[in-house]
Amino acid sequence: MIHYGHGTWGMAVLFRLKGSVIPKALVWSVPCALLTIGLHIFLRDTMVEAMGAAGAEGIDTIWSGYNFILGFLIVFRSNQAYSRFWESVSLTHKIRGQWTNAYSSLLAFCSPDPAKKEAVNHFREYLLRLMSLLHCYALHQVCELADDRLEVVDLSGLSPDTVEFLHSCESSDRAETVMLWIEKLIVESDRNKLFEVAPPVLTRAFAELSAGMVNMCELRKITEVPFPFPYSQFLSYMMVLQWLASPVVASQLISKWWWAGAAIWLLSTSYWTLFYIAQEIDMPFGEDSNDLPVELLQHQFNENLLHLSSARSYVLPDFVSAVSVKRTTAMSMTRQTLRASRLQTSFPKLKKALEQQLEREEMAEEALELERSGQWHWQSHPRRTQQVPEEPQEPLEDTEDEEVGIEPTADPVFVSAQGIKTVVGPRALEAASRRGITLQDPVGLEVLQEILMEAVDGSCEPEDVVALVAAAAESEVSTSSRSDELSLNELMRRLKDLSAKVQTSSASLSQEEFEVPWHMKVKERSESLNQLIHALSGTLRRPPVRWDV
Repeated sequence: MIHYGHGTWGMAVLFRLKGSVIPKALVWSVPCALLTIGLHIFLRDTMVEAMGAAGAEGIDTIWSGYNFILGFLIVFRSNQAYSRFWESVSLTHKIRGQWTNAYSSLLAFCSPDPAKKEAVNHFREYLLRLMSLLHCYALHQVCELADDRLEVVDLSGLSPDTVEFLHSCESSDRAETVMLWIEKLIVESDRNKLFEVAPPVLTRAFAELSAGMVNMCELRKITEVPFPFPYSQFLSYMMVLQWLASPVVASQLISKWWWAGAAIWLLSTSYWTLFYIAQEIDMPFGEDSNDLPVELLQHQFNENLLHLSSARSYVLPDFVSAVSVKRTTAMSMTRQTLRASRLQTSFPKLKKALEQQLEREEMAEEALELERSGQWHWQSHPRRTQQVPEEPQEPLEDTEDEEVGIEPTADPVFVSAQGIKTVVGPRALEAASRRGITLQDPVGLEVLQEILMEAVDGSCEPEDVVALVAAAAESEVSTSSRSDELSLNELMRRLKDLSAKVQTSSASLSQEEFEVPWHMKVKERSESLNQLIHALSGTLRRPPVRWDV
């Protein structure tokens, strides 16, 4: 397949020889034009005398009718070849899309149960190799290529007998054999409870695999059934007859030799070019320059499979719903952040609306946390009287020159496949994963302190981090004992409890509770405690937005 550009004036393709059929056409048209010139100069008068005046009458009409029929046949042949070419392209990409979709669906259906992790990994690796092999043998069915021309994902895990059996099959049976293996693998995995999805949804993967195989059979139709032989043979005969008769007719009908040669060269080049274009694109699977790049198609399919097989691909991306509620304008995605672009609204009213929304969300979140901890009730919330009332939203005036770059106010929060928000945010989770720690693994306080210092990223003093982690370890044990190991989830829960207790009024605590060691460490660090909770949960506030235009 040739990838090309037209250039500024659309003429950049004029002088490219690779993939061009014009040189083939010139092999016929140039001798035809030279023969026309020779007949016109040396034999025109002799042929006129031999044919006589009556013999030359009506030859132009007959010749015009012959060229009309030839042109009609060539155009029809070219249209059929063009249709076969684009049908091949469409079916090839449909097969790739359907099998990729089936593969991604099966990855999404896999169970996240840690007890089944090893079996699920075995299924993913096995399916990866079988899907690569399936696409490879499907391309082999339509292309006459050597077995080592198309790459597949490493097959060292398959038994030698299996590979030998595949090579012993007929070429038309290999793809069907691998398809059967994939279906058997899915059935056995479902029997072993490796999928957490309803059976009707699981059949979607079978439907995509089957649709891809049906399109594969449609694609084989193009390679196994050529353009009808009688049509192609008759068209070739007419092209040769036109090439032989054109010099004779032109030398009699055109009075100037140079004009006769130019006209025949142009006419013959056009006919033969269309003739060879039809032959070139009629069968797009091969090794010619204009054929489909089957090796590249197989490579891209393998790259898609390997990309989907990486853990970062089939884990849900981070998402913060509160941020998405505020972003109601068109967004542009960059590597660093999401930015609001070209706000068609009035800026002061937008600022007021965002401030009121943020105020309501903060009050609701704070009250909910206090109510869950059992320390306070929503009706007696200290900020209850400060609730911002709902105001009717007035239509915002359109502006043409105002543009605001709004940074997300928080880091994303991980959401599981079941829609449950995890406790720990991405910064802390990334720091823990680098140390090989999961959210449930108990670790030492020193390790937790290191993880939190990476998560806060300088927004909290190291001394405060050390003191608050120690306070969390002491908060639920007696003064004579201490928790030397905590998990990230447990640490997060204890820090939230500390925050809820500190936010209550001092009068609600007894003197003994007020003077316990953990409370003495926390009461002077309430702001740092909030910063630490936000950093650990992935909702650390960014620097305030500049509201000036």
